[in-house]
Formats: sequence, C-alpha cells, structure tokens
Amino acid sequence: MNFRTKQFLRKRFTDYYTSSQLDLPHDFTRREWGFIFFDELPEVVMRRHKAFSRENEALDYIRGMVPAHAYHSAAYYEFPGAGTMKEKKWQGADLIFDLDADHLPGKARSYAEMLSNVKSETGKLLDFLLEDFGFSEDYISIVFSGGRGYHIHVRDRNVLTLESAQRREIVDYVSGTGLSTDFLFKPAKHKVYDDGKFKKIELESSRKITSFEDGSRGFGWGKRISKYLVQFLRDISIKDETEAQDQIVQLMRNYYLKKPNYDTIPEDIADQIFDMKKENPKIGIEKIAQEVGVHKNKVRNFLMTNDLLDYKREATIIFKKIRNISNSPETLDRIENQGIIDDSSIFDAIVQKAIEENSINLGSAHTDEPVTADIRRLIRLPSSLHGGSGMRVVPLSLSEFKNFEPLNDAVVFSEKMIDIEVIPPLRPQNSIVEMKGKSFTVTEGKNTLPEYAAIYLLCRGAAEYA
Repeated sequence: MNFRTKQFLRKRFTDYYTSSQLDLPHDFTRREWGFIFFDELPEVVMRRHKAFSRENEALDYIRGMVPAHAYHSAAYYEFPGAGTMKEKKWQGADLIFDLDADHLPGKARSYAEMLSNVKSETGKLLDFLLEDFGFSEDYISIVFSGGRGYHIHVRDRNVLTLESAQRREIVDYVSGTGLSTDFLFKPAKHKVYDDGKFKKIELESSRKITSFEDGSRGFGWGKRISKYLVQFLRDISIKDETEAQDQIVQLMRNYYLKKPNYDTIPEDIADQIFDMKKENPKIGIEKIAQEVGVHKNKVRNFLMTNDLLDYKREATIIFKKIRNISNSPETLDRIENQGIIDDSSIFDAIVQKAIEENSINLGSAHTDEPVTADIRRLIRLPSSLHGGSGMRVVPLSLSEFKNFEPLNDAVVFSEKMIDIEVIPPLRPQNSIVEMKGKSFTVTEGKNTLPEYAAIYLLCRGAAEYA
C-alpha cells in the first residue's frame, strides 16, 4: 500500500468517522483499547494498552487519529490503561464468539456465498445461546465483523467471571465435541424369565434419549436430536424410493466409515473375508459367518467399517421400516416428545448426521475457539470501519440480524466513480467484486469502479489509488 493510497483511505475514513454516530461498548471506561494505523500498513502493528475515562475522549481520539482498525477488550479491568496484563487487574470478560467464514467446511464459490454460509452458522449459534443456555436477548449483541463473519457478545453476569477452561467447555458443547450416540442414549433394558423349557426375553424399557428422563419433554442436544429425527423421517418417507435409498446408502456408509470398530477380527480371518468378497462381491453375511466361524454381527460390522457391505440391500429394508414409522403418529410422538428411539442401527446414523449438522463451526473445531477462551482478547469496535474491506462493523439486534445483507447494509462509501491500479498478480478472489447488488470484474492495470468497490480492493491490498 503506497503513500497516496494510504492518504486517500485515511481521508475517506476521516469523512466517515466525523459524520457518523459511533457506538461505544458497554462499560467502555473499564476496557482496554487497541488500534492499527494506516501509517504502518501493510505491517500490522497493534497499539494497545489505551484507556478512555470519558465518551468525548474516546470519540475525539478515534476521529483525530483515524485508525484503519479499532478494537476494545472483551475484558473489564480496574486499570485498563496499565502497560502489563498483571497491572491491569482483570475483573471479568464478556463471552465472545467469533464466527469466521474461513473456518467453515467446504469451499464457497463467492464472497457472497461465503457470507451467507457464515450467517447461517451464526443463526445456529444464537439458537444455542437462547434455547440451551437461556441467555436473555437483552444481554446478547450481534456484530457483523466488516470482513468475513460475525461476532457475538454475551454480557450475562453469570459468564463474566468464567475462566478460559470453562469457556472452552461452552465451545465444546455448541460444537458437539465428544458428543456420541453412546453418550446421548440410555440403552434399552430387557428382562429374562423362564417360560417352560425355554427362557423368554421381554423388553422392560425402551432405548431413550437421556435428557427426556424423569418425565421431561427433553432439553439441550437431546431435544435437538429428537426434532431432527422426526423431520428426517418425514422428509425421506415422501421421497421417490430410489432417491430415498441412495440417501440412506450414503448416510450409512458415512456413519460406519467414521465409527470405531471394537469387534476386532483376527488378521487371518480378516484376510479370508477380503478374499471371499473379492471372489464373490454378492456373497451374503450369513454365508461368510458360516465359512469363517465368526458371529454374523461381527462380520456385518467388519464389512461396514471396511466399506464392503452391499448397502443397497440394507437400504431397501431400512426404507420400508422408515415408511412404517413415518405413518405412525404415535411412534413419531414417542420420538419427539418422549425421546424413545428404536434400536435400529439406522437411527444411530441419523443421530450422527444430526450432530454434524447442528454443531457450530468455530475455528479448526468449529467457532473460533481461541477467541472464546481468551479472556483478554481484543475484538473489533462495533460501528468502526474494517481496514481490510472498508466496510462498516455493524452492530445488530436479533430482529435486524434476520434481514441483514452485509454486501449492501455494511457498505458506507459512495457510487462516485474513481480510478484504481490493480496490482499483478491478481488473485482469483479479488477479480470479482460483488456489492450493493452489482458485480464488477476487474483486470490487472487501470480500472474505474464505484468508490465503495474501489475502496474494498484498496483495503484488500489488491490495488493502489490511481
């Protein structure tokens, strides 16, 4: 970024800050502040350990210094301007979640799609915070980061003094870390009694989601799983049979390939099974079990975990069962409102899919876990500008979040056409700019764009002011 570009950006950021209302964070006098300035870009130098005692002092500083990036601490301190963390004397911190599109699985085809995906993930996290943790809307703030995601601030007094390890447990919960079907369910119980010459087995209590015990109608992950199961059963039962069976095949294959196999089979018998399947791919489980002298359930698990099972045959049987269940309102009610689940292996596969689809992607695990656990973290100032995009860091209420369109609502600069020089090599992600419902394709060299699109590329370091 050359001197002329920095001058231009600083001038336009100045215009924004002097004409816009800035929102200072709750209890701002107890927070540490940090800033990155244009003069030092592209080198990132964080100027922190700043504190403000009055609103005008903070506003005058921002409007006078015009930072490229402005931050405040999630934490509250007795002496926020002290030069070391120990001297600041930590007094608590908001619970912060940083959802970044870069951390989501799969590759988005565009910036717009990337932001749409991370907005969906943010909505899922909000549901966890409101429903599972019971936080009031009054203590939850949503902020579009101005870049690739959203920040959620929780100021409930019950979380303010949580240590890092306790905050990590919250991340583990919303990301489904360590969650498994074994943990979620209380197994079915059977009783055995004599019936003449033979022993008879009778079901004493059905397999049940643990959070539905003691007459409860379910809560937390258990309730999420029961709702997902019912919806899945209803959706798949009305599909074309071939389409439904293909979905079941994929579901089962994914489940068993990920599932640990504790039914170990001796290596020589395993080799024998591999050879039998190679010679006759259609050979049945019972035939293999007879030949190798191993129980058919162990053979079945071995074939599944080694992707050797004929899932098509299994899927046909399972689809018929699902249709029968879906046509029984009583069975669906037992699942949704009592948490009673059949022992069928297909339910374990659906439950695993429910965990994957409901868990939140934060960082490498899912949400940006280091941000949530870091009780001294700096986070972007809502209503400031993001120096890497030129877009506004937008504070949002829950109702505003639903209809928020970042590539329109966070764009603050004008339609005035300006010239920029796109720097080679042009990266693919910078070759198309989508903002305010328009799409602009740029090439290396001189380009003329609306100011908001030009500033986006200048801030990204993809162009210089011409």
